[in-house]
Amino acid sequence: MHMQKEKYIQELLPIVAKLSEKYTGGTSTSVTFERAQELMEAVLYCIHEYEQEQDFQNALMASEAPCTEEYYQKGFEFVVRKVKKMRAFYNRLSERFDSYGCKNLEAVMEKGLPEFFRRYDARFAPHHTLLALDYPTLLPMDGSAGIDAIEQYLSYLSLEQKFLGAFERTYVLEVFGRYDWNYKKQFFNLCQIFLEHVLGCILMGKPLQAAAAPEHQDRLERWLETHSKEDMQKDLAQVLKRLVDERFRGNELLYEYLSGALPDLTVRLLESRTAVFSWML
Repeated sequence: MHMQKEKYIQELLPIVAKLSEKYTGGTSTSVTFERAQELMEAVLYCIHEYEQEQDFQNALMASEAPCTEEYYQKGFEFVVRKVKKMRAFYNRLSERFDSYGCKNLEAVMEKGLPEFFRRYDARFAPHHTLLALDYPTLLPMDGSAGIDAIEQYLSYLSLEQKFLGAFERTYVLEVFGRYDWNYKKQFFNLCQIFLEHVLGCILMGKPLQAAAAPEHQDRLERWLETHSKEDMQKDLAQVLKRLVDERFRGNELLYEYLSGALPDLTVRLLESRTAVFSWML
């Protein structure tokens, strides 16, 4: 195993050397140790990109054995194509994007992401994300970096827009305002707030835009008193599944994403009971 690793590193060094020459504009192949490490990371990132693609799997099935430099070059081409694809996706999303007045989300969409596409260096630093991604998402980022992180982040934002956009905007804004009059300056996830509102209404048997009545609160309290943590998780998942099936034609990606809000909601229900939905009562 050690010999295989050494052989692999030896195959990478000429690629890094060529990249170093391009980095210095052909004037020198000498770069600092830190810069050489960065360039090695760039090469590894591109190779990893190729390994994730169908072309690589097809090559393996065909018993082809392209050299490591070919892996790198194909991976780099995949990165470049993905950047173009994600820039186009971002532009389409921007045309219909609604931040609902949330300054944090607005800053990410209008400043952060355009800055990423302006500064992203697919050749010398494809592994750099260049963006703090301050607006939180319901599902955690999986540790990906560079354009892969942006692809995942944009897909999450797109799913949130699909969910919130299915309801009247004035109603969505009213819910946010009731939850926190100063919500526009906060750093929580908007989708989670509205999703919890919808799930709470369903659990109480209350029409979405109707005022809460005593029987709604009684129904919620009985549900909380008779459900363990496991029961709550199961019920919430079923309610969410029904909601997605009825309003979003069973969109599996949306269901998976929205499910990311359920563990935290369950914990808070166990700790605070009806206090979680007190702002709705």
